[in-house]
Amino acid sequence: PQLVSIFIFGILALGLNVVVGQAGLLQLGIAAFFAIGAYITGILTVADFPFQVGFWWAVLASTAGAALAGVLLGAPTLRLRGDYLAIVTLGFAEVIKYAFINMAEITSGSRGLNPVPPPSLAWLGRSPDWTGDYRWFYFLCLGVLVLVVFLLKNLENSRLGRALSAIREDELAASCMGVNTVLVKLITFAIGAGLAGLAGSLYATRLQTTVQPTSYDFAVSITMLCCLIVGGLGNSYGVLLGVLIIRGIDLVLLPILDHIAQ
Repeated sequence: PQLVSIFIFGILALGLNVVVGQAGLLQLGIAAFFAIGAYITGILTVADFPFQVGFWWAVLASTAGAALAGVLLGAPTLRLRGDYLAIVTLGFAEVIKYAFINMAEITSGSRGLNPVPPPSLAWLGRSPDWTGDYRWFYFLCLGVLVLVVFLLKNLENSRLGRALSAIREDELAASCMGVNTVLVKLITFAIGAGLAGLAGSLYATRLQTTVQPTSYDFAVSITMLCCLIVGGLGNSYGVLLGVLIIRGIDLVLLPILDHIAQ
């Protein structure tokens, strides 16, 4: 089951890599979009609310909602650079965290929303046991991760990907060559935030709860940034390797060593 969490954090790290690794924008608030995706899924699926749209629609809504939040954050701030942008995104993440804590009537405060129902495959004529058999959700998350990697590799080779590389290397030169740097960075922010929202949706479904808002703190953002640094900024496969090393040590190796020590 721990591999499922590694796949989910792999998607989250890939979203951050689009912004930091490919565009060169120092973003320290990826945890906010991770939380937004998780809570949108909770609100749309938990029985306490009247929506209950099901997992698949909730995933789409979480991805789109987080991407929209990325646009709303990026529009007034993307003219900032370096440390100033990092501070603003970090502040945004803290605001989102405490907003979810204080909106207890909607988010259940520190308790989180639960139970988040498992995905349904009724449209395929199947009803797998998601709670007792982790293989179903394992293959689902693995499939989503492979799809994300495929799309991002195509993004790198696209016109937008080349524009991102130009901005990362020299924003002024890219602007002089006709690249609309503000628009490109805004699209990049939306893509990164959307992938974080997708990861948040899968995370809440995996745990069957959104967990408490304090779980989406600065530590999540800095851990994902460390994964990028370990694997190599801008390298999708390297980022996944970084996630496997850092999150694998935490989720797999340390429990094994603790069990041996006992």
